[in-house]
Amino acid sequence: MNRLFQRKKIVLAILLVVAIALGLAAPVKAANQQDIERLLTDKLCVSFLWDRCDLRKADLHGANLKGINLSGADLRGADLGDAELNNADLSGADLTGADLTNASLFQANINKANLTAADLSGARLWEADLTLANLSRANLKDANFLEARLWGANLVEANLSDASFHGADLEYANLADTNLTGTDFHGFFFRSYKKITNMRKTNLQGAKINDTDLKGVLLEGAVMPDGSIKE
Repeated sequence: MNRLFQRKKIVLAILLVVAIALGLAAPVKAANQQDIERLLTDKLCVSFLWDRCDLRKADLHGANLKGINLSGADLRGADLGDAELNNADLSGADLTGADLTNASLFQANINKANLTAADLSGARLWEADLTLANLSRANLKDANFLEARLWGANLVEANLSDASFHGADLEYANLADTNLTGTDFHGFFFRSYKKITNMRKTNLQGAKINDTDLKGVLLEGAVMPDGSIKE
Protein backbone atom coordinates (compact mmCIF):
# COMPACT_ATOMS: atom_id res chain seq x y z
CA MET A 1 0.00 0.00 0.00
CA ASN A 2 2.84 2.34 0.91
CA ARG A 3 4.59 1.54 -2.35
CA LEU A 4 1.47 2.37 -4.35
CA PHE A 5 1.14 5.65 -2.45
CA GLN A 6 4.78 6.51 -3.13
CA ARG A 7 4.36 5.75 -6.84
CA LYS A 8 1.34 8.06 -7.02
CA LYS A 9 3.35 10.84 -5.37
CA ILE A 10 6.17 10.38 -7.88
CA VAL A 11 3.73 10.46 -10.83
CA LEU A 12 2.05 13.60 -9.49
CA ALA A 13 5.43 15.26 -8.98
CA ILE A 14 6.44 14.45 -12.59
CA LEU A 15 3.14 15.80 -13.93
CA LEU A 16 3.61 18.98 -11.89
CA VAL A 17 7.12 19.52 -13.28
CA VAL A 18 5.87 18.98 -16.85
CA ALA A 19 2.98 21.41 -16.32
CA ILE A 20 5.31 24.09 -14.98
CA ALA A 21 7.73 23.58 -17.88
CA LEU A 22 4.92 23.90 -20.42
CA GLY A 23 3.66 27.04 -18.68
CA LEU A 24 7.08 28.66 -18.81
CA ALA A 25 7.50 27.75 -22.45
CA ALA A 26 4.10 29.13 -23.45
CA PRO A 27 4.38 31.90 -26.04
CA VAL A 28 3.80 35.51 -24.99
CA LYS A 29 0.30 36.55 -25.97
CA ALA A 30 -0.03 39.16 -28.68
CA ALA A 31 -2.90 41.31 -29.90
CA ASN A 32 -6.32 39.96 -30.73
CA GLN A 33 -6.51 40.17 -34.55
CA GLN A 34 -10.26 40.85 -34.44
CA ASP A 35 -9.65 43.85 -32.18
CA ILE A 36 -7.04 45.20 -34.62
CA GLU A 37 -9.36 44.81 -37.61
CA ARG A 38 -12.25 46.44 -35.74
CA LEU A 39 -9.97 49.29 -34.72
CA LEU A 40 -8.77 50.00 -38.27
CA THR A 41 -12.16 49.59 -39.98
CA ASP A 42 -14.67 50.87 -37.42
CA LYS A 43 -12.28 53.14 -35.49
CA LEU A 44 -13.59 51.44 -32.39
CA CYS A 45 -12.12 49.10 -29.80
CA VAL A 46 -13.79 49.74 -26.46
CA SER A 47 -12.95 48.05 -23.19
CA PHE A 48 -15.88 47.15 -20.94
CA LEU A 49 -15.60 45.39 -17.60
CA TRP A 50 -13.75 42.10 -18.24
CA ASP A 51 -13.80 42.47 -22.03
CA ARG A 52 -10.66 44.53 -22.57
CA CYS A 53 -9.54 45.76 -25.97
CA ASP A 54 -6.48 43.60 -26.64
CA LEU A 55 -3.85 45.38 -28.75
CA ARG A 56 -0.70 44.02 -27.16
CA LYS A 57 2.29 44.37 -29.50
CA ALA A 58 -0.04 45.49 -32.30
CA ASP A 59 1.61 47.05 -35.36
CA LEU A 60 -0.17 50.40 -35.70
CA HIS A 61 2.82 52.31 -37.02
CA GLY A 62 1.70 55.45 -38.85
CA ALA A 63 -1.99 54.60 -38.39
CA ASN A 64 -4.63 57.35 -38.53
CA LEU A 65 -6.37 57.02 -35.17
CA LYS A 66 -7.65 60.57 -34.73
CA GLY A 67 -10.45 60.76 -32.17
CA ILE A 68 -10.28 57.01 -31.48
CA ASN A 69 -11.64 55.65 -28.19
CA LEU A 70 -9.00 53.37 -26.66
CA SER A 71 -9.92 54.03 -23.05
CA GLY A 72 -8.65 51.18 -20.86
CA ALA A 73 -7.13 49.33 -23.83
CA ASP A 74 -4.20 46.95 -23.45
CA LEU A 75 -1.49 48.43 -25.69
CA ARG A 76 1.57 47.00 -23.99
CA GLY A 77 4.49 46.90 -26.40
CA ALA A 78 2.37 48.24 -29.29
CA ASP A 79 4.01 50.10 -32.19
CA LEU A 80 2.32 53.51 -32.49
CA GLY A 81 5.30 55.31 -33.94
CA ASP A 82 4.29 58.22 -36.25
CA ALA A 83 0.62 57.47 -35.48
CA GLU A 84 -2.02 60.22 -35.60
CA LEU A 85 -3.72 60.18 -32.19
CA ASN A 86 -5.05 63.73 -32.04
CA ASN A 87 -8.09 63.98 -29.72
CA ALA A 88 -7.82 60.25 -28.99
CA ASP A 89 -9.07 58.84 -25.69
CA LEU A 90 -6.29 56.78 -24.09
CA SER A 91 -7.44 57.32 -20.53
CA GLY A 92 -6.59 54.39 -18.29
CA ALA A 93 -4.89 52.54 -21.16
CA ASP A 94 -1.85 50.35 -20.52
CA LEU A 95 0.94 51.53 -22.85
CA THR A 96 3.82 49.95 -20.94
CA GLY A 97 6.83 49.68 -23.24
CA ALA A 98 4.86 51.03 -26.22
CA ASP A 99 6.58 52.83 -29.11
CA LEU A 100 5.09 56.30 -29.65
CA THR A 101 8.09 57.94 -31.29
CA ASN A 102 7.09 61.04 -33.29
CA ALA A 103 3.40 60.32 -32.63
CA SER A 104 0.92 63.20 -32.74
CA LEU A 105 -1.22 63.42 -29.57
CA PHE A 106 -2.73 66.92 -29.80
CA GLN A 107 -5.43 67.33 -27.11
CA ALA A 108 -5.37 63.56 -26.44
CA ASN A 109 -6.88 62.29 -23.19
CA ILE A 110 -4.12 60.23 -21.54
CA ASN A 111 -5.50 60.64 -18.03
CA LYS A 112 -4.28 57.88 -15.63
CA ALA A 113 -2.67 55.92 -18.48
CA ASN A 114 0.31 53.68 -17.79
CA LEU A 115 3.25 54.69 -19.99
CA THR A 116 6.00 53.04 -17.97
CA ALA A 117 9.18 52.65 -20.06
CA ALA A 118 7.31 53.84 -23.18
CA ASP A 119 9.20 55.65 -25.95
CA LEU A 120 7.66 59.06 -26.72
CA SER A 121 10.78 60.67 -28.14
CA GLY A 122 9.83 63.42 -30.58
CA ALA A 123 6.12 63.02 -29.78
CA ARG A 124 3.82 66.07 -29.97
CA LEU A 125 1.56 66.26 -26.91
CA TRP A 126 0.23 69.80 -27.28
CA GLU A 127 -2.60 70.45 -24.78
CA ALA A 128 -2.75 66.73 -23.95
CA ASP A 129 -4.22 65.68 -20.60
CA LEU A 130 -1.76 63.43 -18.73
CA THR A 131 -3.26 63.95 -15.28
CA LEU A 132 -1.98 61.24 -12.90
CA ALA A 133 -0.36 59.37 -15.81
CA ASN A 134 2.54 57.04 -15.08
CA LEU A 135 5.53 58.01 -17.23
CA SER A 136 8.23 56.48 -15.05
CA ARG A 137 11.37 55.48 -16.98
CA ALA A 138 9.76 56.75 -20.20
CA ASN A 139 11.89 58.22 -23.00
CA LEU A 140 10.54 61.73 -23.62
CA LYS A 141 13.57 63.16 -25.39
CA ASP A 142 12.63 66.04 -27.74
CA ALA A 143 8.93 65.58 -26.89
CA ASN A 144 6.74 68.69 -26.98
CA PHE A 145 4.29 69.22 -24.08
CA LEU A 146 3.05 72.68 -25.05
CA GLU A 147 0.33 73.64 -22.52
CA ALA A 148 -0.12 69.99 -21.58
CA ARG A 149 -1.60 69.03 -18.20
CA LEU A 150 0.61 66.71 -16.15
CA TRP A 151 -0.90 67.33 -12.73
CA GLY A 152 0.30 64.62 -10.33
CA ALA A 153 2.02 62.67 -13.14
CA ASN A 154 4.76 60.19 -12.25
CA LEU A 155 7.92 60.92 -14.25
CA VAL A 156 10.45 59.23 -11.98
CA GLU A 157 13.68 58.33 -13.83
CA ALA A 158 12.23 59.53 -17.14
CA ASN A 159 14.45 60.99 -19.86
CA LEU A 160 13.23 64.53 -20.54
CA SER A 161 16.38 65.78 -22.25
CA ASP A 162 15.68 68.54 -24.80
CA ALA A 163 11.93 68.23 -24.22
CA SER A 164 9.80 71.39 -24.02
CA PHE A 165 7.06 72.14 -21.48
CA HIS A 166 6.04 75.68 -22.43
CA GLY A 167 2.98 76.67 -20.39
CA ALA A 168 2.50 73.11 -19.08
CA ASP A 169 0.88 72.31 -15.72
CA LEU A 170 3.20 70.04 -13.70
CA GLU A 171 1.83 70.79 -10.26
CA TYR A 172 2.42 67.88 -7.84
CA ALA A 173 4.24 65.94 -10.59
CA ASN A 174 7.08 63.67 -9.49
CA LEU A 175 10.26 64.29 -11.52
CA ALA A 176 12.68 62.64 -9.10
CA ASP A 177 15.90 61.35 -10.69
CA THR A 178 14.86 62.52 -14.16
CA ASN A 179 17.23 63.67 -16.90
CA LEU A 180 16.37 67.32 -17.56
CA THR A 181 19.44 68.17 -19.60
CA GLY A 182 18.47 70.91 -22.05
CA THR A 183 14.78 70.75 -21.04
CA ASP A 184 12.83 73.97 -21.65
CA PHE A 185 10.18 74.87 -19.05
CA HIS A 186 9.77 78.58 -19.64
CA GLY A 187 6.28 80.01 -20.15
CA PHE A 188 4.43 80.24 -23.44
CA PHE A 189 3.95 83.71 -24.91
CA PHE A 190 2.24 84.58 -28.16
CA ARG A 191 1.25 88.19 -28.85
CA SER A 192 -1.06 89.11 -25.94
CA TYR A 193 -1.48 85.48 -24.83
CA LYS A 194 0.57 84.36 -21.85
CA LYS A 195 0.74 80.98 -20.10
CA ILE A 196 3.21 80.42 -17.25
CA THR A 197 4.57 76.93 -16.66
CA ASN A 198 3.28 75.65 -13.32
CA MET A 199 5.72 73.48 -11.33
CA ARG A 200 4.40 74.25 -7.85
CA LYS A 201 5.03 71.43 -5.35
CA THR A 202 6.84 69.42 -8.04
CA ASN A 203 9.44 66.91 -6.85
CA LEU A 204 12.76 67.48 -8.63
CA GLN A 205 14.99 65.74 -6.10
CA GLY A 206 17.99 64.11 -7.75
CA ALA A 207 17.09 65.46 -11.20
CA LYS A 208 19.85 66.46 -13.61
CA ILE A 209 19.23 70.09 -14.61
CA ASN A 210 22.20 70.93 -16.83
CA ASP A 211 21.23 73.76 -19.21
CA THR A 212 17.61 73.48 -18.05
CA ASP A 213 15.52 76.61 -18.70
CA LEU A 214 13.42 77.40 -15.60
CA LYS A 215 13.05 81.16 -16.22
CA GLY A 216 9.72 82.52 -15.05
CA VAL A 217 8.49 79.08 -13.93
CA LEU A 218 6.24 78.88 -10.85
CA LEU A 219 8.24 76.77 -8.38
CA GLU A 220 6.71 77.60 -4.99
CA GLY A 221 6.89 74.58 -2.69
CA ALA A 222 8.88 72.53 -5.21
CA VAL A 223 11.52 70.11 -3.94
CA MET A 224 14.70 71.10 -5.77
CA PRO A 225 17.42 68.67 -6.99
CA ASP A 226 19.48 69.21 -3.83
CA GLY A 227 16.48 68.40 -1.61
CA SER A 228 15.76 72.00 -0.59
CA ILE A 229 12.22 73.37 -0.84
CA LYS A 230 11.65 76.44 -3.01
CA GLU A 231 9.95 79.25 -1.15
